[in-house]
Amino acid sequence: MSEPAPAPARGGALWRHADFLRLWAGQTVALFGAQVTLLALPLTAMELLDASPGQLGLLNALEYLPVACVTLLAGVLADRVRRRPLLIAANLGRALVLASIPVLAWAGHLSMGLLYAVAFVTGLFTAQFDVAYQAFLPSLIERRLLVEGNSKLQSSQSIAQTAGQGLSGVLIQLLTAPVAIVVNSLGYLVSVASLLTIRTPEPVRTGPRRSVAAEIAEGFRVTMAQPVLRVVMVQSAWFNLLWDVVLVVVPIYGIRELGLNAAGLGLVIAAGSVGAFGGSLVARRFGARVGAGRAMAAGMLLACAALVLLPLAGGPTALVVAVLTVGYVLNGFGMTVFNVHSVALRQALVATELTGRVSATFRFVAFAVIPIGGFTGGLLAEWVGARGALLVVVVGLVAGALVFYGSRTVRLADPTGVADPVRPPEPAAAGR
Repeated sequence: MSEPAPAPARGGALWRHADFLRLWAGQTVALFGAQVTLLALPLTAMELLDASPGQLGLLNALEYLPVACVTLLAGVLADRVRRRPLLIAANLGRALVLASIPVLAWAGHLSMGLLYAVAFVTGLFTAQFDVAYQAFLPSLIERRLLVEGNSKLQSSQSIAQTAGQGLSGVLIQLLTAPVAIVVNSLGYLVSVASLLTIRTPEPVRTGPRRSVAAEIAEGFRVTMAQPVLRVVMVQSAWFNLLWDVVLVVVPIYGIRELGLNAAGLGLVIAAGSVGAFGGSLVARRFGARVGAGRAMAAGMLLACAALVLLPLAGGPTALVVAVLTVGYVLNGFGMTVFNVHSVALRQALVATELTGRVSATFRFVAFAVIPIGGFTGGLLAEWVGARGALLVVVVGLVAGALVFYGSRTVRLADPTGVADPVRPPEPAAAGR
């Protein structure tokens, strides 16, 4: 006799889940703090060390380089040990490393070399945290609640990106850039405290331990063998590749061709976070109405189609700002709907002993293409101009989204209907 299907999740069920609320509250505080460092770290380099544009670019690159260097190893570690201690250790590491900046500045020993080291080491801890965090959620809440949980976490990220940018400017003005970074350290410590109070037992992972290379290979194999995971991963990589071209070209386009100032362009781009917050509020209900796969595909199509407005902007400044703002709001809305269901599917389709490596594989493939996009964006802008580069990229984004939307595999995907998630293969018995 087959087991009955799980009851559908009622809206807002996680408001009564004490451990999830602790995780959510701590992560929300940490996300706000991270927005401060996002601005304060380069300002520290500029104000105290007179950093050149090339040095600032290197500083930024070193923050993201660990994604390519250690993400796959982080996935193996997240599947070998309990995830909550990993999260606590990563946040403690980030808090201590970032706190060294104001201490070094006060002592007069701060240098670009030390800032490079801080950026890279912080990136290492972040790479481990991000993989373990996505793998931890399925062991904390039921599979049927994953969409709601990811919606709430996405809403925090959206609010932090919008309000945190304004808060960071005020704090830096009041405290100076190096001291403002302490706020980020305190945010990570708050997250540590919230993680320490979680009482839900985490399952112990048992079984034979193989080499790191073998476990990484298994993560790749499982991800590529699962049709939904494979298609979503390829689409995410395609979007990230072309989205990074947009990130490089839009400042050139907005300031040099449309005549916006830096503040106006910043507000337009920040509008994307407002759309993302709206997407986080409706993602669960939209998925419940049309199906998680269809909601994910529709979100991606909306996010890409909205960018058509960017190269079409023109005329009076007010009209330019209005068109760009609508584009960014719709893009943020669609991408959040996609992300909520994409992460929930990834967490539901594989067993908990594989989620670390599958998440790491997904992030590695989807993020490894980003530097290529940035380099391509610069070349395109030189060859065909900023508006022409945006037109080329938007065509590519919409084409990819249409193929993704038409995929029957994706449209039928449903995280609540997975009766038997993919598990690692049983080791063969001796003598076989």
